[in-house]
Amino acid sequence: MKILIAAGIYPPDAGGPAVHAKAQFEGFRKLGMKTGLVTSSRYRHWPKGIRHSLYFLALLAEVPFYDVVYAHDALGSGIPALIAARIFGRKFMVRIGGDVVWERETEETDLSMKEWYEKGLHLHRLSFRMARWLMKHADLVVTTSPIMIELYTHYYGISNHKVKLLENPTPEVGDLVTKKGSTIIFASRLTKYKNLAFVLHILSEIFPNNPELRFVIMGNGPEENNLKKLTRELKIENNVVFAGVVSLEEVLHKTAECLFVIAPALTEFNPNYVLQGIALGKPFLISREHGLPFSVSEDFLFDPKDEDELKNKIQTLLEPSHYEKMVQEVGRLNHRSSWDDNLRMNKDFIMGLFNKKSQ
Repeated sequence: MKILIAAGIYPPDAGGPAVHAKAQFEGFRKLGMKTGLVTSSRYRHWPKGIRHSLYFLALLAEVPFYDVVYAHDALGSGIPALIAARIFGRKFMVRIGGDVVWERETEETDLSMKEWYEKGLHLHRLSFRMARWLMKHADLVVTTSPIMIELYTHYYGISNHKVKLLENPTPEVGDLVTKKGSTIIFASRLTKYKNLAFVLHILSEIFPNNPELRFVIMGNGPEENNLKKLTRELKIENNVVFAGVVSLEEVLHKTAECLFVIAPALTEFNPNYVLQGIALGKPFLISREHGLPFSVSEDFLFDPKDEDELKNKIQTLLEPSHYEKMVQEVGRLNHRSSWDDNLRMNKDFIMGLFNKKSQ
């Protein structure tokens, strides 16, 4: 079986899609499958339009030599990959870790994903129609959380049998030694919906009484300059570290030595860096509207629009007795899924596409 990975981003780019594209490109080979790779990020330095054309031409050159095209986002890399796959009569599947349609609209709104769809604001958006077209024409849609399955079956009208749930794996942390540090960790793309400005405002009230505390932001993105400007305006630049794009190994090392992890997006899906924290026994705080495929207690949750609630949750977590309680709760979380499990399930999905054809 020959699989062509069509990725929007790829390491050293930060983000879940990059991590999964690399894991599949390397991991499928260990399962006896041939893999190829085409990334649209390779052409990002070209002007819009030209870079899309170059990416599409690269796909056309590679697709004939593969049985399946596996895309890693719905629009940027997904639509050109679907068209190329159909031109050559190849199977097409797509992994979607978040909802790009809603994500693109957060420059104009402060609504969570559920709020935005419930108000019907998606109906007249071109990005929604394009994403729906892609999913309806895909042979299989793989997503990472139950809230995404609900979204795509309810609002997009995708058949239940076409959408598959595949949880993000718990990262392998090897022999990393953990310690209780004084840093709060964030590691993802710096976009508006990640809600980091909200966190910075709250931390500006917490830092004066906790001068040793640091907020380490790993990743880059369109909000980076705005966030740096905000830290200067709030006079907290000495407590906030913009680490930029870092390797997965460095993320794990920083997480092993952190105090806790925070995931403050208006809607969180199934963030890899939170799972990394869990694997290392670190407490975390995550938006109440989230897609983690396991239950967590109220102690871990907050409303991403309620400053008082998050401030109280952080201050409580800074208390040693409560912190130790949270560490124990993390140890009891029922989530143990390895990369090997993830790759084997992906392979089963791929083989199922051809088994259906032969039945």
